[in-house]
Amino acid sequence: MAGPLEKYAFIAAKLRTKLSKILSADFLARLISSHSLVEAIQLLRDTDFSQVDVIYEKTGDLKMGELELFKQEIKLFEEVIRYVSGDVADFCRALLMRYEIDNLKNILRLWFDRVVRKREIEEASSYIYREKIIRDLHVEQLLNAENIENIPEILSDSPYGLLILENSEQIKLKNSLFSLEIALDKYYYKQLLLQVSMLSTRDAEIANRLIGVEIDMHNINWIVRFKTLYDLSLEDTLSYIIPFGHSLNQQMLGAAFQSEGTADIISDFIKKKYANLSPLIKIQGSETHSRLVLVERLLEEIMRYEVKRVLMGNPFTIGIILAYFVLKKWEIKKVMTILNAKLYGIEAERIRDSL
Repeated sequence: MAGPLEKYAFIAAKLRTKLSKILSADFLARLISSHSLVEAIQLLRDTDFSQVDVIYEKTGDLKMGELELFKQEIKLFEEVIRYVSGDVADFCRALLMRYEIDNLKNILRLWFDRVVRKREIEEASSYIYREKIIRDLHVEQLLNAENIENIPEILSDSPYGLLILENSEQIKLKNSLFSLEIALDKYYYKQLLLQVSMLSTRDAEIANRLIGVEIDMHNINWIVRFKTLYDLSLEDTLSYIIPFGHSLNQQMLGAAFQSEGTADIISDFIKKKYANLSPLIKIQGSETHSRLVLVERLLEEIMRYEVKRVLMGNPFTIGIILAYFVLKKWEIKKVMTILNAKLYGIEAERIRDSL
């Protein structure tokens, strides 16, 4: 059995190089301060986002650039998988399932728009990723399915068919895909943590913590949104919670949901687990949007703390792979948020507030 050094030496060096190219806060500030979308895109020419510039110059279509970044993320995973083997490769494939599930959600949302909302989807469907990630999603068949009963059959060669079948009555009853999307998220984390259990003891410890914290952040974010934006009962809220979190169990999340204010939901958690972030809790906006932005910012800071903790530890572990993909996903999200804001002429100050 290969030791940690043999297993990770090459990929760790490769990912450290890639980490050094992640856009700095100063560069993002320059993007925000640019005078137009074209100027912002031109700033990306000498970065890993250069294809956005190429595609936008050819098509004038920012969404096509966003689709290209999605393709690049998948290629990054495929590249990492080529340089690892055994349990680590299997774990990376399980991570890659996140992109397949996100793609499936986008396909099903378009199907829902066409069949239920009676909207035209021809233009929007051109931005769907159609290549195989892990399994064949039969994209065209899904988009053209006549009703929800057809979809499990189309996806019968994947685990998603059964999940859709199990949630089809809820989809029809509530006229929403939300229960299915939650079921897909739960399936992803269950399969991912199954692969974690196959890792070495040290790798499993690191992966369980980072993935568990991610689940905690996911659940807190939903709890805040359910409380702020939706009229959901406690029972319904808890049914949507993803298990396997690192610090927060269902009882604690239920208590958070029943607390007085939005800030209360996360303030005690941060004070107990991340005392150094406590000063951020005092910064609160009065508007719903401002509070949600604050919560997302706090949750990102918690994940950033966890990623930094991993990167400062032993470099020859699964942590370097997890940390890289967390940071890369954030980088892409921030760049696309800035570019879309530029597209709609949003002022620089508002863009800063939303990041």
